Amino acid sequence: MKGRTLLAATGAGLSLSFAFPEADLAPLAWISMAPLLVLARDRSPRAASALGFVFGLGFFGSLIIWIKYVGWIPWAVLVVMEAFFIALFAATWSVAARRWGSGVAGALIAGALWVTAEWVRSLVPAVGFTWGQLAQSQTDFSWLLRASGLAGGATVSLLLVAVNALIAQGWVARRSGRSAISAVMAMLYIAAPVIGAGFAFVRPTAGERSLRVAIVQGNVDRDASGTTYDREIARIERHAALTRKLDDEDLDLVVWPESSVGTDAERDRLTAELLGDAARSVGVPMIVGANLDVDEDKYMVVALLVSAEGEIVDRYQKTHLVPFGEYIPARNFFDWIPMLEQVPRDAVAGNEPHNFEVAGVPIATVISFEGDFGPLVRDRVASGGRVVVVATNTSTWGDSWASSQHLAFSRVRAAENGVPVIHAALSGVSAFVEPDGEILGTRSRLYNEAVLIQEVTPPSSITPYARSGDWLPLVAAIIGLVAVVAGWRRPRSSV
Repeated sequence: MKGRTLLAATGAGLSLSFAFPEADLAPLAWISMAPLLVLARDRSPRAASALGFVFGLGFFGSLIIWIKYVGWIPWAVLVVMEAFFIALFAATWSVAARRWGSGVAGALIAGALWVTAEWVRSLVPAVGFTWGQLAQSQTDFSWLLRASGLAGGATVSLLLVAVNALIAQGWVARRSGRSAISAVMAMLYIAAPVIGAGFAFVRPTAGERSLRVAIVQGNVDRDASGTTYDREIARIERHAALTRKLDDEDLDLVVWPESSVGTDAERDRLTAELLGDAARSVGVPMIVGANLDVDEDKYMVVALLVSAEGEIVDRYQKTHLVPFGEYIPARNFFDWIPMLEQVPRDAVAGNEPHNFEVAGVPIATVISFEGDFGPLVRDRVASGGRVVVVATNTSTWGDSWASSQHLAFSRVRAAENGVPVIHAALSGVSAFVEPDGEILGTRSRLYNEAVLIQEVTPPSSITPYARSGDWLPLVAAIIGLVAVVAGWRRPRSSV
């Protein structure tokens, strides 16, 4: 295989990464996979997998470059690991294309294979990794993002890859002298926005009851000195001071982000007093991101519900923890790695989701990494949640694009379920998200203290996806398997 072919595949993957925040060149996702589909279709599975692998290196190497903040080795390991899933996609496509390399059916099969790859990498290794789900790149196209309400973000991925496959087919047909087929493919591509607009029907209608909510972004002090305890108390005091300024606002709820309370509010008297005083000053319930001690070696990542009287009345314990971020799997095996000293204690996962009740509205509480997983958030909406609070702390990732990319996940979750999402980030970017994924009002800036206030309206119903669950990845896997088996029996492409 020529070096320029590998370079072309790598460049196509790099191009795809710029469809995501903050580059936000969303239309690139409509064309960037076409080169890989063309290059891989007539090659052996082994050669196709090599093309998919370098495509994945270009894509993930750029998309998650912010992992460098915890070390270049973790970045390299994660990029290589995720690139293998793109290699799997390319290899299976090269086989399926022998039988289904043309037509709308072939385009849908390409989409099904990609959806299957996204699904598998959301499950393995460890607890999975969803960054780079194609729907995350389309948050500024609400007409398309609404399609995720039908069968989750995978619906958007399926459509995008299918369009890329149609472009690939048009290119191959044109190269073969079949200009008529090329023209048909071009027309389908132009018609795609119209087709996408048809998904408007999945958006639920708004309910009659609204909540007036404030997000308090207290920020982190990157130049702070003193003991860890002093820095944690200073962070609580910043959030409390901003909250006290809301005493003349007519609010129903105040939200503090993940890690806004790093000392144990159930054991530390000063922490409890600061938290209680803040709630009493504003006179409404607060949802507060906090850590609670289990013992010297373990802790819990939680969201606390603090009453208007300043008492902790409920709590949710994070169920989906970040490996190598909040705990070290097989710590005894990996403990020799110096950079893991950044995770001195292991968090303990909770057993089940839990919705809070605020002013008669069920609030589904999600903590940071959990918001990256559609099925997890969907389960909480299906169990009754009608507003989702995502409390997060992305301060580790500095001024990178990670914070905006994480907000994009909340926008996808809103559109999937048809519910408003309150995305509260410790150092930004914080925002209110409408049920179609649009930003309501303004978003906060990174590393600024900020208070955002908006009215959010729970829906009177939820989307088909929220009611029926994740059936599309399973169907896509079955279709992909059948297509690969059929392609294996035919040695040459039908195009």
